[in-house]
Amino acid sequence: MKIQDISVGHTATRPGDFPEEAIPEIAFLGRSNVGKSSLINSLTQRRKLARTSKAPGRTQAIRCFRIAGDVATCFFVDLPGYGYAKVSRKVREESWGKLIETYLQKSPNLLVGIQLLDIRRDGPTKLDCQMIEWSRASEVPLLYVLTKSDKLGRNQRARAVQVFERALELPEGDKPIPYSAVTGEGRTELWHAIDDLLRRATETSAA
Repeated sequence: MKIQDISVGHTATRPGDFPEEAIPEIAFLGRSNVGKSSLINSLTQRRKLARTSKAPGRTQAIRCFRIAGDVATCFFVDLPGYGYAKVSRKVREESWGKLIETYLQKSPNLLVGIQLLDIRRDGPTKLDCQMIEWSRASEVPLLYVLTKSDKLGRNQRARAVQVFERALELPEGDKPIPYSAVTGEGRTELWHAIDDLLRRATETSAA
């Protein structure tokens, strides 16, 4: 997609704050500190669009960015990370958990979830698997992205992709996308996947 304009949309701390504009929404999911904000900044080539931090749990609300481009206009939705974060467990489970669950279940415009996974791990973590199973059960389509690919050598990356591919039980031909916000690896491939989904959504709505 050729981006024409980006604006910071809604910041949701409760379900009533979700975007009201009826355009496709692309949600970014993953563990705390997996690199969601860095990936959004890399995709949009805006260094400070989404807030980044070395401290897990920086994103404590759902933040929506309105992306207008030549393919379509959509929202990028940055969800709070699950797992470890420097806030109380009660806040994570009762506040963030309910907010994320409500959004994923009830947003009528959710097109796809971009599930981020750390390529350096030996496959998805237990929490990753729980999130993935819940998304699949809720019929939320997922694209899988393996972040921080610059941390591994070429052969290591290739082996890691195979490990995740088997663990995720992906259909034949589907592969997780290795991505580096540092080098830009995977940016073109992920945009192609997003553009394809946006085109299909646009064609469906126009039919």
